[in-house]
Amino acid sequence: MKVSLLMMVGALAAVCTAGCTRSEEKASTAPTATPVTSPAAAGSPAAAAEADEGEEILMVWAEAEPEDGKPPLSVQLKADISGGSGQRTIKWDFGDGSPTSGDVNPTHVYDKAGTYRASVEVGDSTGDSDSDYVDIEVGGTE
Repeated sequence: MKVSLLMMVGALAAVCTAGCTRSEEKASTAPTATPVTSPAAAGSPAAAAEADEGEEILMVWAEAEPEDGKPPLSVQLKADISGGSGQRTIKWDFGDGSPTSGDVNPTHVYDKAGTYRASVEVGDSTGDSDSDYVDIEVGGTE
């Protein structure tokens, strides 16, 4: 019996309560791929359709190291990406008015004290997209 992906995601979303972080929420709702197991059917159109149904949805998680410190603060950002199809596009917005980046794991220097939201958006060739963010506190720690 096949269960609709939307039904699975909806059921899994109930696992996370309002206290979850965005990453915890995304982890609790991420479906897993269902591989095609029959070698004889692997080349058939039905097998191709089955493989498409089993592909993971595109998801991204933003990470930063360090997340806080004194200026000038050099931060290594990381986009942890899963799922999707074909070629991916990526865009980091550092939240400080500087130009965006298309690198998967850029390094960015925050020169002024403040709280910044670095956000990442990823898209694939099928039109799927996802985004995530991480807050960076500059000047808030010793």
